[in-house]
Amino acid sequence: MQKSSVLFLQGPLGPFFRELAGAFTRAGYYTHKINFNGGDRFYAGADSVVDYQGKPNDWPAFLQEYLLEHSIDAVFLLGDCRYYHRTAKPVCDQLGVAFMVFEEGYLRPNTITLEPHGVNALSRLDLSPQRLQQTTVKSVKTPVKIGNTMLRRTVYASLYYWAAQLSRRQFPHYIHHRASNPVKEGYCWLRGFARKWLVRPSDYLIKRQLTKTYSQRFFLVPLQVHDDSQKTYHSNFSSVESFISETIESFKSYAKPDQVLCFKHHPMDRGYTHYGRFIREKVRHTGLQDRVIYCHDVSLPELYRHTAGVVTVNSTVGVSAMLHGVPVKVTGRAMYDIQRLTHQGSLASFWRAPQPVDRSLFAKFHSLLFEQTQVNGSFFKYFDISCSNVLAFFEKMAGQTVAPSTIHSLPSHKSCHTGVCDLPLNAA
Repeated sequence: MQKSSVLFLQGPLGPFFRELAGAFTRAGYYTHKINFNGGDRFYAGADSVVDYQGKPNDWPAFLQEYLLEHSIDAVFLLGDCRYYHRTAKPVCDQLGVAFMVFEEGYLRPNTITLEPHGVNALSRLDLSPQRLQQTTVKSVKTPVKIGNTMLRRTVYASLYYWAAQLSRRQFPHYIHHRASNPVKEGYCWLRGFARKWLVRPSDYLIKRQLTKTYSQRFFLVPLQVHDDSQKTYHSNFSSVESFISETIESFKSYAKPDQVLCFKHHPMDRGYTHYGRFIREKVRHTGLQDRVIYCHDVSLPELYRHTAGVVTVNSTVGVSAMLHGVPVKVTGRAMYDIQRLTHQGSLASFWRAPQPVDRSLFAKFHSLLFEQTQVNGSFFKYFDISCSNVLAFFEKMAGQTVAPSTIHSLPSHKSCHTGVCDLPLNAA
């Protein structure tokens, strides 16, 4: 029996969505893919593939018509804050189409996240005290260990951005969620690799200092990437610099004199940004010399055993810190910012008396999060296993092998097919 139709929008940089569409097709679904630039097209693959070449303002109307015309039951995408995705959600909600959002795993390194409606601050996972108390603690072990994916990420990203650049005239109205020039991207990746080795000696010394001299006296602040949509849309910080500045000011005013603050750069942002000069200037103005440290590649698990607490905007590092029993202060909005798990007082009060993690409650939260949102797999390797697990997870989540479309018609509207071209089956 023919199953329902599903649509893929933008996914991870690489062939994951193409492989996933193939898995759905083999399982009996009819698959669709909409491309927004040449990079999307390069990795595209589905039973039906089209390019959207229209203006951004026309996208919601086009999507509404597409969903109705093709009786789409579920839409899959990576990241719910990109323009084409956040404007797609109201359309899907209005039509009753499942809005399936992928994101990097909450419980990395061996998982990817898949949630209906949205992720992190937009998650609709029931994390109420009543639901958590009813949760049975289960194993959160993942059978498949993923390992390092950095080289694959680099190659996939390079091909994506070159394909997007070379076909940019065919998508004149496209707006990207981050810089997409392949020359700049390539330069940043190379600079990131170079910095990784250049900072290794200083990072080694910093690790020794933190784990020996300052053990239990330093607060760890893992920074998020400069254009992280979770920071942009789910916090009041306009930039990473504004977060750094506010954190240092608070630390100066309220931390104990013998305490130290350590900022850790995000590894995926290493080649794009460097906050050393900014932090040095801020430290000089606040008089916190010798009390503020900046590092890059010190292992987080090694630091967790020695830190007094973790401060984050809303990174999933907060979850891994709680897993190690480390007190966490969330300064933005995050789904895991829950009474008895994270510090519910102000940042000022966190320095003096960080609220401990309720380990029993966290075990329930951890089990529920793993069972309801995590898929053992990767966006960049082990595609057969990862796609098979996603398909099984989706069908379990839906509670069915998805039935024929239940979309209801909406009032007719002006056609929006201008600028859309059909591609051959499985076009690359």
